[in-house]
Amino acid sequence: MFQKGSPKGGATGFLSMGKSASEAGSAGIPSEPPKHLHSQFQSARVLAGIYQVTTAEISTPTLSRPHRAISFTVFLISGLTLFLLQVFAFNRNNRLFQSCVFVGLPVVFSLVTYLLYQSRSLNAYWQVFFSYSTEAIALTLMWLFDDLPTKCLHLDSKKPAGMALGKVTDAVILICTVIVLARLFRISLGSIYLQKGRLRLGLIFGIVGFAVMATFGVLEAQSLGISLERIRAWIPSLLVFCLANGVMEELFARGLFLKKFEPFLGRFLSNLVTAIVFAAGHVGVTYSSDLPTFLVVVFVFALLAGWAMQKTDAIWGSALFHAGADILIMIGIFAGVKT
Repeated sequence: MFQKGSPKGGATGFLSMGKSASEAGSAGIPSEPPKHLHSQFQSARVLAGIYQVTTAEISTPTLSRPHRAISFTVFLISGLTLFLLQVFAFNRNNRLFQSCVFVGLPVVFSLVTYLLYQSRSLNAYWQVFFSYSTEAIALTLMWLFDDLPTKCLHLDSKKPAGMALGKVTDAVILICTVIVLARLFRISLGSIYLQKGRLRLGLIFGIVGFAVMATFGVLEAQSLGISLERIRAWIPSLLVFCLANGVMEELFARGLFLKKFEPFLGRFLSNLVTAIVFAAGHVGVTYSSDLPTFLVVVFVFALLAGWAMQKTDAIWGSALFHAGADILIMIGIFAGVKT
């Protein structure tokens, strides 16, 4: 939900001259526009932040094509900046570069969020950039703390058990960061798909998708010379890693953004921009033997996962499907084989 906050951080919407809707009505100012002027006033509400704004009130027909194109471009560039810089930082041992990225990005996105929140003309965008800020903060916390449990338990972070524990740590850090910041700033968890949603449909999609993708992964791994006995030994670590990664990546790649984008782009374009960013985030992977084909497959799977999340109104089905798709990749990584 997009809400115009008061300068002191309250959640009360503004009317002109600082009056609330009830006060305006008592003063003879209509709290709602006449019906024949309704569409014009809807645009004013979105662009000026004068009324309390919800995502239901901002429909894509209200926004012109140039406005949607600009929004799409801004969201795409912001997502690519956040994803690619932090991916490069994670994969490099340059401590100075990592420090600049993991300190700088949360600061920059938080500052942009604050400025949008205070802006009357661009206030409707603040929750979009709040999601970027939340993700940047969570990824920084991962960079700082995700290896602590493996070190405490003296596990090798390059072995299956250590990798699984590290991924669970990342997922916990992300989920806790998202929930704490959402509660602190009065963001509905439903707006980021952390809700029951259409649970039955989501579980059907997720379980069937997981079973199909996991079966394909095991058969494909055997065709690459990885024995079934080795795969069986990895099952606990495989399941823990893939399920944790499925929830984590669906939340930070799609859950945080789809509903925030939809008022400006509509469902399809919202799904498209998240799929492009997600696929681009895999450009530097080293576990695929055919990177161009892999990126195309990732892009198609991202579109499907986004569609499922929008359809079921929750993260669970997409997370299970994503976990199944990771089975083949992780078997290859555990075995040291490119898939």
